Amino acid sequence: MMKKDTNTMNLEVKSTLAKLLANENITIQHNNVKTASFDVKNRVLTLPIFKQKSGDVYDMLIAHECAHALFTPYEQWEGITDSELRSYVNVLEDTRIDHLIQKKYPGVVRNYQNGFDILEKQNFFGMTGKDINKDLMIIDKINLRSKSMNRLPFSFAPLDDKWLAKVDALKSFDDVLTLAKEMLDWQKEQVEQMKKLPDFDNHIISKTYELSDDEDDFDDEDDSDNGQGNNSDADQNDDDADEKNDFNNFGDQEADDEKDSKQSGQSKNGEEEKEESKGEPDSYAKGAGGDAKPKLLKAITDDSFQQKSEELLDNKNKGYRYGKIPQPNLKDGALVSFKTWLKDMADYRIKQRQYNNISKYDTYLDKEYKKFMNENKKTVMYLVKEFEMKKSAQAYKRASQDKTGIIDPLKLPSYKYSDDIFKKLTIIPDGKNHGMMMLLDWSGSMSDVLFNTVKQLINLVEFCRKVNIPYEVYFFTSERSYDRENTKDFSQNTGEFKFDDFSLVNCLSHRMNKKQADLALKMMFHMGSYFDNRYVSRRNMFEDSETYEAQSNNWGIPNKYYLGNTPLNESLIYLNKLVPMYKKKYDIEKLTFITLTDGSGNYPRGGIVGEGEKDYEKTEVYDLDGDKFTSSSNITENLLNHIKKSHGANVIGFYILKRVRRWDIEKYITKYTDYSDKIAKYNAMRKQMTKDKAIAVDAEGYHKFFILDGKKLDIENFDMNNVEVKKGTASELKRVFGKSMANRLVSRVVLNKFIQEVA
Repeated sequence: MMKKDTNTMNLEVKSTLAKLLANENITIQHNNVKTASFDVKNRVLTLPIFKQKSGDVYDMLIAHECAHALFTPYEQWEGITDSELRSYVNVLEDTRIDHLIQKKYPGVVRNYQNGFDILEKQNFFGMTGKDINKDLMIIDKINLRSKSMNRLPFSFAPLDDKWLAKVDALKSFDDVLTLAKEMLDWQKEQVEQMKKLPDFDNHIISKTYELSDDEDDFDDEDDSDNGQGNNSDADQNDDDADEKNDFNNFGDQEADDEKDSKQSGQSKNGEEEKEESKGEPDSYAKGAGGDAKPKLLKAITDDSFQQKSEELLDNKNKGYRYGKIPQPNLKDGALVSFKTWLKDMADYRIKQRQYNNISKYDTYLDKEYKKFMNENKKTVMYLVKEFEMKKSAQAYKRASQDKTGIIDPLKLPSYKYSDDIFKKLTIIPDGKNHGMMMLLDWSGSMSDVLFNTVKQLINLVEFCRKVNIPYEVYFFTSERSYDRENTKDFSQNTGEFKFDDFSLVNCLSHRMNKKQADLALKMMFHMGSYFDNRYVSRRNMFEDSETYEAQSNNWGIPNKYYLGNTPLNESLIYLNKLVPMYKKKYDIEKLTFITLTDGSGNYPRGGIVGEGEKDYEKTEVYDLDGDKFTSSSNITENLLNHIKKSHGANVIGFYILKRVRRWDIEKYITKYTDYSDKIAKYNAMRKQMTKDKAIAVDAEGYHKFFILDGKKLDIENFDMNNVEVKKGTASELKRVFGKSMANRLVSRVVLNKFIQEVA
């Protein structure tokens, strides 16, 4: 069996692991901290950022901190102010909760074992050169025994076993607190008894825990010799004394009495020394000037772990700023209904009567709009028929046959050599319910291609109307109504990222009646034409002065629907809520979500509600419905990925290039063997662009992503009067009509790609 790799690590997977272990939707944060910690009150698990990430170490820390989340009472732990007691409680509580989490989730036992081995090899517990049986107090032995899963070669004295039995019997935090106080008091008594020893300053326990009153003990070895020469005999005497005065014997009354009796005659002035020491304060050490400076009794292995953890931290990583994506205000925020939009357009048209001869322009608009719709009608109907044929073919491919149980009389003569004498039934499965939602970029950079883009959109909507596919079309702009200045488009709760206000206009919908739909299509045609003639010089294209005069009386559009910047990300946050509502309401099984833009969305500002000054060195971490992602630039692809995965949408992107340059295409060529291979792929893509007016490339966040040539987005229609026929032969006419139909279909590039996805 292949051994499972537990060393690789994915932060998002670790976040999910923590939530599962804690049995709740806790908040996971990876940040520039010294060690893992759990905020029991706010339910936030914070994990450090290591230089070399070990899956086992992270899993061990996660399991440990989740155990705190499950079993450690926050109020009682915070109520401990004594640093010595807090150290003892921490070790004993860690022992208790680690046992509980390992019992509840046996799978983490391996992570604990491997994690300890990794950290112990790097001397995280400060045990290099130390004897685990002679150099440690009972609290540190308990700590290492627990952390190592009882795999270290301890030799416990009988008194140690009594303490271990009490540790193993811990059931609650109250038990931990009681035992910690008892053990700390006992340990202090042991230290006081040790101080009676003549060689206390040289005792290994005194040195390990820095309990000596003599500050000279910390000098270098060369200085401690004091010119006495070789002191190997003294070292041997020290070793004998260490063996005789083993710290684990303290607490054994018989051993203590025996040692006291042996030591009573070693000093003639012993009684005098005792008398002199009666007036001294009871302390573990002295500070400068003879003032008492108690040495704190703490678990040195735990302190060492806290200090060594800093060495593995990735200090170059400045950490993260965590925030949530705000909730969209669907009630009175950015969303503008089609009824409001149509009313605004009608009201604005009436107001412009005093400035323009709108009747002349309306006559011109009606003429141009009807001409466009009539020219497109036949082609759209052809595509509808083609779509129905493809859909029927796909359904037939999925068809199956089954026996009915009814005998077919025509097969009776073959009953002697075949048992297939029953009638068969062909079962054709029902097709899926399709739906379409589109986001249209209504920014200033779209001005010179907007009219042709709107024409592509009208073709797509007309197709959806003919085949009864539910559809919703929105355009987004940074412009908004003045009466909305006091309303916010997003929630502003503490800890949420700040996003700009904008407008998301529901301009076309299958919920419209026929009159509303026809008017909405006409208004989109009008708006596209307005910007086309406003920002792009078309005067030389007017057929006559009457056309020019009609265009000059264009009554325009309200300021709130002008072209602005590109709030694509803000729109996607809204659509993240609208998509599931739309699918549920209309029972949509296969939703196609389309974006039609000419560039990236606005970069998030990165401000967080309730946060002080922004730290630009930290990376933003966005939380969208529990799905976390980081981004050092834009977040569009992350939002699209979320819509794909969370709502099962088929995401298609159309990216309009107003000028097809070499690097615009080359940046999507990521897989090639050498430079010549890259050039070959580039030439093939340019050839396809010329032929189909679009090329499909790979782009993060999209199932399909098409690059369109903005200069060739205009809809082509066939007019026999404009065709030059030379011979009039059947083959020539066939070629002319075939070419014209191909051009008509190819020119409707957005509709063509959509049909390929839904057929």
